[in-house]
Amino acid sequence: MAIAELKTAVLKSYEYPQGGWVLVRVRTEEGVEGVGECFVPDQNGRGVFAAQQLIEHSFKPAILGQDTLDIEVVWEQLYRLCAGLYDRRGTAIHALSGVDMALHDAAGKILGVPVHKLLGGCFRQRVRVYLSSIWVDPQAPRMALEDTARYAAEGFTGIKYYGWAGFGGQPRRDTQLLRQLRQAAGEEVELMLDLGRPQGLAEALEMAAMIEDSGARIYWWEEPLSSSDDLDNLARLNARTRLRLAAGEAELSAYAFRDLLLKNAVDLVQPDLSWVGGLTEGRRIAQLARLFRVPLVPHNWGTALHFAASIHLVAAMPAGFLCEYPIAPRANDRGGPQIPSPMMTELVRNPVVVERGYALVPQGPGLGVELDEEAVARHTCH
Repeated sequence: MAIAELKTAVLKSYEYPQGGWVLVRVRTEEGVEGVGECFVPDQNGRGVFAAQQLIEHSFKPAILGQDTLDIEVVWEQLYRLCAGLYDRRGTAIHALSGVDMALHDAAGKILGVPVHKLLGGCFRQRVRVYLSSIWVDPQAPRMALEDTARYAAEGFTGIKYYGWAGFGGQPRRDTQLLRQLRQAAGEEVELMLDLGRPQGLAEALEMAAMIEDSGARIYWWEEPLSSSDDLDNLARLNARTRLRLAAGEAELSAYAFRDLLLKNAVDLVQPDLSWVGGLTEGRRIAQLARLFRVPLVPHNWGTALHFAASIHLVAAMPAGFLCEYPIAPRANDRGGPQIPSPMMTELVRNPVVVERGYALVPQGPGLGVELDEEAVARHTCH
């Protein structure tokens, strides 16, 4: 089935009111439509429209008429276009991610199989998810503590925290709060930190020691140093701390993850399918991580489409075990509403079912979720 049409729309939500996602639609000559997304996290600008322009004016002419099932062939053709733009690690790869996700959805619908079948098969019927992410205000931590207890009671066995301005600056206060979070969560819940941005290796080592000494048993510390710009120091930190370090959400393509793994810079990798190069490149990264015997947990701060794609990837990984579930409010740092993003709760009519901390792997064709067109219209930038 040949690709006959490619359309895009830019979606907005309270956390990205000027637009953060490109919704990609691929339609075949026979009328089968596949949908995907790419995410461009530019809160104060219009970066997402650059990705849309690349898809509409550079990618579209290259893929029209191509066989929808030739997903990897199309990926390589589009990657060559990215290279021609001297943009193998930037917005063009974000754009490629959305097209690739839509092609997987369309291919699954053509063949009548879920995406995990296209990725090699399903190793598990449900995937454990961790709650992402609770905002921590160190001056008024009661809400974070209450949310922690509530989510643990709902059955989540992993919870991640962000925010926490000045983390590490007041060790006694911060150590005490880490212990309080552990107490609120209980002993069996894994706690992750996506916070604390030290200015260099020495400060990072001090923070790591504080986290270790707190006794809070933190499961991982996420991106304490920039994996792209400070890779050598990240590797040195990893060698000198007992903490498990996670990184990769900001990396684009398998080549970047190769460098992370060769440097022994991380204990866990976090590719984001909506900007790493889509499911095609996500599967390559999963295979690479398996060779290095390093766990992979997809980063997911996107829409219900992205969450579904991530669940399919984890289901198809022999050692897949965990996925991010961004269902907590996202704009606490800007005084945003205390509700989950409508990108997760409104965009599709049949979102991935999450029960007691586990996502049920979709079994319908393609991604297994269908757009709510009224919600799409409501959240489209014009």
